Amino acid sequence: MSADTPYERRFQVAWADLDSNNHMRNTGYHDYAAQTRFLYLNDHGFTPRDFAAFGMGPMVFEETIQYRRELRFLETFRVTYTIGGQSADGSRFIIVNRILKEDGTLSAQISSTGAWVDLKARKVAPPPDALKAAMDALVREPDFKEL
Repeated sequence: MSADTPYERRFQVAWADLDSNNHMRNTGYHDYAAQTRFLYLNDHGFTPRDFAAFGMGPMVFEETIQYRRELRFLETFRVTYTIGGQSADGSRFIIVNRILKEDGTLSAQISSTGAWVDLKARKVAPPPDALKAAMDALVREPDFKEL
């Protein structure tokens, strides 16, 4: 993977992902996006144990999704993860996930605005160095914003 290639994971639409129209339910897109984000952090050295040890967690303030093409049962797809913005101290962020059909067609795009939160103080806080380093290593969107 080059420095300009977004992190991505492959998945397959499961039976439990389906809605009454026999395609992936809307919350399934969010679930796979969140799973990809945590897999990325784990792959880049910030594990679930680290979240617990530091008493940190993500808080999403706003999330938007744009649907383009439906996904159906057993269809394989990819989820990419990039960063659209970040504050200098890393406490606030905009992250972007794209859900792509196997042929590369955009199925959906999710943009999430959020922050890292000190769970004990219940306040926005800068992330630990290892978490900030992982976030800094994400491919930046072309319209990246300093927050």
